[in-house]
Amino acid sequence: MNVKVRKYTERELVLAIEGEDHTLANLLAKYALSNPHTKLATYVVEHPLIGTPVLRVVTDGTDPIQVLKEVITNTRGEAEQVLKLISDVLKVNK
Repeated sequence: MNVKVRKYTERELVLAIEGEDHTLANLLAKYALSNPHTKLATYVVEHPLIGTPVLRVVTDGTDPIQVLKEVITNTRGEAEQVLKLISDVLKVNK
């Protein structure tokens, strides 16, 4: 995976996430929308053969990098909770 910053201002962050697909971009965009400082969060795959998603996050003036950090922390925490639940149900160790 490689990330390229296409645009970064005090209210907007646009990243091309090379080597990933809809799965990661959709997850980040959806979780970003749950952040109270996010005004817009979306992604697009500009060309189907290249398949690089471009994530765009627009905030209320809060640093979009800080919002993205919170999003990643929250998604990681929820993924760990799901893993624990599955491990408990299946009675296996992580």
